[in-house]
Amino acid sequence: MRLPRLNLTRWILVGFLLGIVTGLIFGDLISVIKPAGEAFIKIWQITILPSVALSLIVGIGSLKRDTAKAIALKAILILLLFWLVAIVVYFSFQMAFPPRVQASFFSTQDLAETTPISLIDQFIPTNPFTSLADGIIPATVLFCLFMGFALMLDDGNGPVLTILRSLLRALDRMTHIISRTFPLGIFVITSVTAGTLTIEGFLDLQVFLITLAAASILLIFIVMPLLVMCFTPFSYREILNSSSRAMLLAFSTGTEFITLPLISEGVENLFRGKDNNPGRNNDDDTSRDADGAGNPARGDVRSYSEILVPVAYTFPLLGGLVPLLFILFVAWMYENPLNLVEQIQLIVVGIPSFFGSSKLSVMSLLNLVSLPADAFNLYISSGILRQAFVAPLSVISIFTFSTLTIALTTKQARFRWKRAVTSILTILLITAILIAGLHAGFALLLAGTYHGGDQISGIGLPLDEDGRRLDSIVNTTVYLNREDVPALSPPQPGARDEIRTIRERGVLRVGYNKNNVPFVFFNSRGELVGYDVEMAYDLAQNLNVSRIEFVPITGTTLAQSLDSGYCDIVMAAVAVNMDRLDYMKFTDPVVTVHLAFVVPDGETDDFTQLDTVKEMDGLRVAVYNNTALVPVAQQLLPHATIVPIETPEEFFQDRKADALLIPAEEGYPLTLEYPFFNVAIIQPYDAYQMMYAYAVAQDASDSYLLALNYWIQMEDDYGLLQKKYDYWVLGKTPVSAEPRWSVVRNVEHWTA
Repeated sequence: MRLPRLNLTRWILVGFLLGIVTGLIFGDLISVIKPAGEAFIKIWQITILPSVALSLIVGIGSLKRDTAKAIALKAILILLLFWLVAIVVYFSFQMAFPPRVQASFFSTQDLAETTPISLIDQFIPTNPFTSLADGIIPATVLFCLFMGFALMLDDGNGPVLTILRSLLRALDRMTHIISRTFPLGIFVITSVTAGTLTIEGFLDLQVFLITLAAASILLIFIVMPLLVMCFTPFSYREILNSSSRAMLLAFSTGTEFITLPLISEGVENLFRGKDNNPGRNNDDDTSRDADGAGNPARGDVRSYSEILVPVAYTFPLLGGLVPLLFILFVAWMYENPLNLVEQIQLIVVGIPSFFGSSKLSVMSLLNLVSLPADAFNLYISSGILRQAFVAPLSVISIFTFSTLTIALTTKQARFRWKRAVTSILTILLITAILIAGLHAGFALLLAGTYHGGDQISGIGLPLDEDGRRLDSIVNTTVYLNREDVPALSPPQPGARDEIRTIRERGVLRVGYNKNNVPFVFFNSRGELVGYDVEMAYDLAQNLNVSRIEFVPITGTTLAQSLDSGYCDIVMAAVAVNMDRLDYMKFTDPVVTVHLAFVVPDGETDDFTQLDTVKEMDGLRVAVYNNTALVPVAQQLLPHATIVPIETPEEFFQDRKADALLIPAEEGYPLTLEYPFFNVAIIQPYDAYQMMYAYAVAQDASDSYLLALNYWIQMEDDYGLLQKKYDYWVLGKTPVSAEPRWSVVRNVEHWTA
């Protein structure tokens, strides 16, 4: 039996489907062939950029001056139309996002400065060969445009163009040879993606990805084909047939770059198909020849497509503007939806920035609309799935852009009012159904999914390298009331030797204050946990004592507790300031924190500038009683009413004040439990900082302080301070990744 002969498109589809099956069978074991997939991508890119450059130079150089001017004017009009379509669709789909409750840990990305986008570097090729080698497409295209225009103005350009055409034909032959590897390469790439992608990784971005998928399907299969049909005599089937191979390749590989030759071929085939069907029944007369207002000559279409396809690739069309939808998604995710002015600002600033790198653009736009910079990680992590929709969307955009521009240039375009009205009504109806359906589905899907409070209340002390609990290594007693703490002999007058005393006693006594999330607090299981608590266990082991006692202290009893020998050290987010230096000594700082206000959602922007806060009438600011922040608040806000509180409930539930002054690192964990509040870091953030250190008695020996500082330095040198900071402050709790489900592991049990 002879197998049917398949064309390249069908082989690509076969490779894609076999890749999915293979990924599901072998799971993450298939990742061993990931380098092969990367190699295929690099091989496919060998001829693309040189082909783009030569196509532009040859195409423009071969044009007559009047023709070039006509193409430029038409292309600009089509580009503006595309931007309008993208803005309307993407900004409409933000209505699909349901109301959301969300909060997060502190992130150092909130303090990071974004690198401004240099459009000059992207567009002006100081060295065109460097731009070509580095793959800087806009700069390369600009150079090629200038070179093409220079040749167009030279009447003696024939020999040069002949040589360049020969090189271009050679590159076309190379591309044809390389294209035979597409099915195998797609099989490898799809296998790795299907085998390594986890369900959890998908769920993190399901709202954005599903919305993007819906918007992409609308644009690819409805809006773009109908747009072409409104201006040309081509049918819906002809449009999709001519663009399908390039879109399928883009969907399979996640990149539109390697499809440029296929797009150009598809545009040419679309017009050639019309040429071969001059008698087809159309609602408009388009049977005249190319110099009038009818079908263009095949050579003209090829010349135009070789220019327009690479030029369109450099423009931010529908695929290039997808980051706009991502920014709107991030604003929703962080419960900070953009107002009308911010959305207009996003459009005006965003579109020019997309001529450059989309990654740099996203970073810049997050900063522009005051969204957390760590959302950029979501953009990067969604890359594989995002590109599966962005790439075919870019392909249909380039295809449609080139088709419409050629049709307008060759005078084959004619606006069809009946088709336009029907198309607009169809698009509006389908869009409304999609948005309403997504909104209802997301609301149902996300109902009751917020468990932010569990993130902080359920956190426990991490296990050591051997998987043991810290309180099983060092015996622990936590006293809740001061009167329950057994008395110790006060220090003897004269020279102290705290380390020898602690070791002889066999107990390290640590002062704590429970209202210092995430540094010291009780979790939902009643365990005393936090950054400083873990540090206390490390100190006990460093001092080689087998027992640790945590004793309660307050700000008013801090110095007296140390001097009397009630505790050996206070490890409870103690701020270093000049007043306290008169009553106690401090170790080297272990953490630097940033002052902020915790305020209800929607008021964050009002509290980032201290001068603005000072001007607020009748402002009430809560501060934890008997802490270093009480005098700080009085100094920073002399006209505000300072409200001392003992517990966070007095602010969040009883609403005794309008804002809570607190370090941002402590404020973010509180908003996990109270998600309808947000944190406003006072700007500039580096001017309003506090250092946390560990306090010892005023008469503590220099040897004791030196030993503590040496211990802290060793913790820092070995990365243990950063590890604790990541765990407690940034909320990066280690998760043991389970192997991805696969047939060979979970069904056949061929491997562990």
